Amino acid sequence: MSLSKQSEKTAYKRPFLRLLAGQAVAGSLVVLLDMATGSWMGPMVGVGAGVGLEIWVLVALQAVGAFVVTLFLGLGRGWAAIQFVLPWATWGVLYLDIPSWVYLVCFILTYALYRNVGSERVPLYLSNPTTWRALEGVLEDMGAEDNRFIDLGSGLGGTISYLGVKYPGWRFEGIESAPLAFMISWLRTLGGGQGNVSVGFGDMWDADLSKYSVVYAFLSPAPMARLLKKAIDEMRPGGVFISNSFWADGVQFDRCLELTDGRATKLYIKKI
Repeated sequence: MSLSKQSEKTAYKRPFLRLLAGQAVAGSLVVLLDMATGSWMGPMVGVGAGVGLEIWVLVALQAVGAFVVTLFLGLGRGWAAIQFVLPWATWGVLYLDIPSWVYLVCFILTYALYRNVGSERVPLYLSNPTTWRALEGVLEDMGAEDNRFIDLGSGLGGTISYLGVKYPGWRFEGIESAPLAFMISWLRTLGGGQGNVSVGFGDMWDADLSKYSVVYAFLSPAPMARLLKKAIDEMRPGGVFISNSFWADGVQFDRCLELTDGRATKLYIKKI
């Protein structure tokens, strides 16, 4: 079984298109409402300036509309929250007297968190608690102590922190190359006091996968063919490779777990 290249491209691009649609639909409704109050059409037809709406009211309507439309289009509450913030942020940039250094700080923080988008075409995807519990079930089926698990592109460290509590006999490691994400996950695991959990800063392509019983990744379609080849070449027999949501065309997987979370997550599992 395999995913087609077309389905991979659709899975990768569809959220962006739905985000654009959310803002566009909300913006169209706001423009129509503003026209109906007379602030646009009144002067054109010679009937006076009309009532009009304050700019902050228009921004609020755009934010709420984008939030609702995004949920309706099937994206999660996290994306909807971003959609709600965007109109306010745009208004702030245009109308508030923001010092120039703020933009530099925002750029640095964005780069530090989303560094891999440009180099590897891998956004910051975060595994959710439903996925954590599904992974817990996979490890339960293995039923062995002293195993090692690595999360390639471990983000904010949620997956390994959760599993580390559930399986104290295992060793859980993460590797992350986005500086800010690494710092957050490092502080998170350090503060949690979990002796069997650690996060390293580095490139996942440099990781020696032969050390691990389970390799997990939540990346994007772009690196999957190369990553699967690396896993097959390096992991020892009996090891398990798990990919969240994405797979490579032409490579067989042993089973697929379809989860019941908001994003309808699929976990593709291959035994080496």
